[in-house]
Amino acid sequence: AWLVSEPTCDIEGGHRMGRVATEMMKQLGAAEMTPRLYATVYGFINIWKEPWQAGLGKHLEAYESGAATGDMEYATTNLYQYSNTALYGCGENLETMAQNIQSYARRAFQCNQRSNWMTFVILHQLTLDLMGIEENAFAPYSNATTEDSYFARCVEDNALSLCRLICCKKKYGAFFQGDLDAAAKVYEQSQDFPIGSTGRLVNILVSTFIDGLIGFFFARKHRDDEAKWTNVGQDAIESLRKWVRSSEWNFSNKLYLLEAEFYFLNEDDERAMACYNASIKSAREHRFVHEEGLAEEKTATYLLHKSKHDEAMEHFGNAKKCYKSWGAHTLVQRVGNAMAILSPLCAQVDANNGVTNSFFE
Repeated sequence: AWLVSEPTCDIEGGHRMGRVATEMMKQLGAAEMTPRLYATVYGFINIWKEPWQAGLGKHLEAYESGAATGDMEYATTNLYQYSNTALYGCGENLETMAQNIQSYARRAFQCNQRSNWMTFVILHQLTLDLMGIEENAFAPYSNATTEDSYFARCVEDNALSLCRLICCKKKYGAFFQGDLDAAAKVYEQSQDFPIGSTGRLVNILVSTFIDGLIGFFFARKHRDDEAKWTNVGQDAIESLRKWVRSSEWNFSNKLYLLEAEFYFLNEDDERAMACYNASIKSAREHRFVHEEGLAEEKTATYLLHKSKHDEAMEHFGNAKKCYKSWGAHTLVQRVGNAMAILSPLCAQVDANNGVTNSFFE
């Protein structure tokens, strides 16, 4: 895990050593080491190299092994890594994830694995938010605790990893729900809890991608802070360009979308559209339905800016289908509302022989 972390970033070396460690465990018949080894190999190392979907079953296998041998610390750690990757990385169905994560939280609580228990509660809250369910995931354990009050407690206790997790969750949720001001505010807040050189889980990698999209969104507003936000976006592109060399499967769709937003900012229409289409295609082929929906929505927004309302409507419709498959009902509703506003404008294009209304510009 150290090899793939900053500043070494030796992905190939880390991946090779992970395979060696796994083979040694098998040769020695040390099955009791499975939860600890898989937490490292599939949670911190292979995510840079192998498709994220490939590690999900390994974490569940490690949970079963840990539960059988009494290693509940690393059993629940693997459940958390499974949930983190499935939710942020793979876009697994939110309804299923909500049920599973709530069950995992209860399990961790019953086994007195308090740190892992709270990570499940935070992830469960994200699934509820994206589904549009107004429930407090903390309530079953403490009626007086909310996400905000728990975050304040983590800040007071200097619990940096939990602070980062909550910031990541809040930023991700706000971004997908279309509240970019809130997402930017959490981005600023998260700078107080830097990741440093420790290992990264999938949510941190995805968070870098989201940071870049937030950056380019605000850079397009051309305010006094344009240079700052442009740098945020360009830093994300630089990171993804390094990462995609190790795994096109996990990172290519994200890089394409960031590049599309960069070309949008710089009014390079031909390259922007090529990258939007490439991001959609890559996300679809690699089974990231949530990010396919995001790429479709970003493409629709770009086309609206160019007054291509009919094409925008088509991409909004595709985004809505992807979000529905993901189970993100609040996103389905938000995109549906945008389509309802856009619909008469598309009809107006026909009625006016191609003269468009500039409502969305």
